[in-house]
Amino acid sequence: MGIALSSPIMQLLIAPVLFYAGAKLSLALALPPQPLVMLWMPNGVLLAVLLVYGLRRYGYFAAAIIVAEIAADWPTYSLIEAILFACINLAEATGAFLLLRRWRFDLAFTTPADLAKFLLAGPILAAFASACAAAAVHSHASDQPLSYLQYLLVWWFSDGVGLAIVTPLILGLWPGVPRVAERRRLHWYDAAVAAAAIAAISLILLADKAMVGGWPIRPVLLLPFAVYAGARLSPRATAAVAAAVAGLLLFVTGNGRQPYGELPIEQTILQVQQFAVITTITSMGLSTLLAQLRANTRHLEQRVEERTAQLLVANEQLQRLAVTDPLTGVANRRALFEALGREIDRYRRHPRDLAVIMFDIDGFKAVNDRHGHAAGDRVLQHVASLAARAVRSTDTLARYGGEEFAIIAPETDGEQARQVAERIRTAISSGSEVAGEKGPMRVTASFGVAMLEADDAGPESVMGRADAALYAAKAAGRDRVVCELRPTRRQLVVPTIPH
Repeated sequence: MGIALSSPIMQLLIAPVLFYAGAKLSLALALPPQPLVMLWMPNGVLLAVLLVYGLRRYGYFAAAIIVAEIAADWPTYSLIEAILFACINLAEATGAFLLLRRWRFDLAFTTPADLAKFLLAGPILAAFASACAAAAVHSHASDQPLSYLQYLLVWWFSDGVGLAIVTPLILGLWPGVPRVAERRRLHWYDAAVAAAAIAAISLILLADKAMVGGWPIRPVLLLPFAVYAGARLSPRATAAVAAAVAGLLLFVTGNGRQPYGELPIEQTILQVQQFAVITTITSMGLSTLLAQLRANTRHLEQRVEERTAQLLVANEQLQRLAVTDPLTGVANRRALFEALGREIDRYRRHPRDLAVIMFDIDGFKAVNDRHGHAAGDRVLQHVASLAARAVRSTDTLARYGGEEFAIIAPETDGEQARQVAERIRTAISSGSEVAGEKGPMRVTASFGVAMLEADDAGPESVMGRADAALYAAKAAGRDRVVCELRPTRRQLVVPTIPH
């Protein structure tokens, strides 16, 4: 099994190697006298590693870094100087880490506030504190004609630029570190800007003495492209662009070119460092701000979608409640007449059989009077449940009012409707008794059946005839089905049921 990148062991293995490589590269790009380092990369590595791993096994980690610094500085600096610089660099990265941890810094640079915390803790405070100490070491040990303030500024800017560029770049590339998830579609104008940036880079690299046709070519030519990258790319990609700009200036200056004209070397270094800081802060700040705005927009859109879905669910529930009887769970009177109106409209376009069945619980008032309203509610639920099992999915079962129910049965003739009604009546009368306050209750119901006719003016007429058939069933002794005969609608079929 391999060692996971999140293991503290990797901190001890990776950090010294990256620190050593960054130190050797920084020293290789340094300029005389002393040498003067334009960009100190190792501290950016240290801070990134501390932000990822924390202070786990810090003693071993610090010892490994000191050894790596001594190996990288030899023979440029003496052993004492290398040890002092190692301690200063380690203190710088550790101090910046402790500040960022206290300030709850987000490694993904998700907000401009995170970028401000990082710049204040690292390139400004921690780098300045270490520059004060390192300048004292330089001034004491060096015989070069540079003042303490010159050493301080060069060290401060070299460390500050290194932290500002290297740390975000490593955090953006390190596996497992959270980052802003963005996928931006590239357009033709992005390719045009990239081509213009390549042309600007070519001018800076190839122009003799940074002049073209008598016009000076300055690094500020690259600033608009870095800002454009901040506007179009994620913070992770913008950090890579800022690092590329700084690397280009280091390469040009390290090869003897003077991108800011005929200036003393220490002033040229400060100009390069200042421009690298300005480019990094401007592009990263813009990228972070826009990333936050896009994240807020996505969050708002997600909230709107969630609220819209919740409203749709609530509306569906309200619509369901508006057409549902809360006690029995079947359709209510409103839903019944809406369904019957739709069926009548369909009948007028394409005539077909449509039956209406109405039934009423026999002696329901006595149930309430003798056993109480709670028992009456149980009876209504019991009857509705039995009726719901007997109807088809295309039928509409509704509570018409009180103890009265109705069924709309499309594509059903008179005989079929009578059979449905009889099946429900039998299920009710032969079903299990319902418990009441004064003993079990036997429940029966009476049914009336009517068929929709071509001359029916609306739902009320066919419902009225079904209701009349129901009352005929009541008058004939209850617990029976009465069907209206067609076509006269004046005759009723009243069966005799033995008891």
